[in-house]
Amino acid sequence: MRRIFASAGFALLISGATTGAFAQSNIGLAEYPGPTCTKPEKPVPPGREPSMDEGPGAVAAFNAKVRAFNTAVNNYNQMGADFSKCMNAYIDNGNADMARIKKRLDAAVLQANMQ
Repeated sequence: MRRIFASAGFALLISGATTGAFAQSNIGLAEYPGPTCTKPEKPVPPGREPSMDEGPGAVAAFNAKVRAFNTAVNNYNQMGADFSKCMNAYIDNGNADMARIKKRLDAAVLQANMQ
């Protein structure tokens, strides 16, 4: 009977069902997964500024490229913040997984040393 409770407790620990106040888990069935976070790519600057000799059309086109670049930079900054949040969650979950595994191993060693 004691063995059944220990097995059920270990299954709950592995599944994350007892995490409650703990972080979630990254543990998969086969191997430890890598992060699924997508790192954003830096936007490409608009290039060289046209001279006034090139005419108002060239200046207007350059200004449109600058506006598009500024929008891309704002999007990049938001995606960078999302990436950082995702990576921090992955790291927190990994640290929580290691703590749960270490706690279980420490308990097993303690139990083995008592016998």
